[in-house]
Amino acid sequence: MSGAIQITQKSGEWETSELHPGLRWQFSVNTGVTDSNGLSCGYLQIAAGAELPLHFHKEQEIYIITKGNAKLLSGEDATRSVRAGDTVYIPENSWHGIRNTGRTNIEFIWIFPTDSWQEVRYVFANADLNQPPTDFSN
Repeated sequence: MSGAIQITQKSGEWETSELHPGLRWQFSVNTGVTDSNGLSCGYLQIAAGAELPLHFHKEQEIYIITKGNAKLLSGEDATRSVRAGDTVYIPENSWHGIRNTGRTNIEFIWIFPTDSWQEVRYVFANADLNQPPTDFSN
């Protein structure tokens, strides 16, 4: 038998970073929030005109777009439109980012095959944004 089923609720408490203006996030399944084992996920909101810049990480990832419209970045000049209801699978070590092209916030759920989001090391195309593995939020 495995651990207990856990339920978390989306809250009004969001984390932000000066390095990534217009982005805010919260954890749903993550070590320290739940007794997760091998999965982590949370919500990311991106303000109109803001973006999660082009980056990659060794882990595969899933985005489930819940609100808004955006451009999925997949290379220096490559983009694809995504909108509420879309699910995006991102293979490991694939360049990606997301830019809010709408007039309202875009929101999506991210999912990683890790116990904790803090284990993921983002490597940004803009080297000035690169931080140690657990330092996305500073």
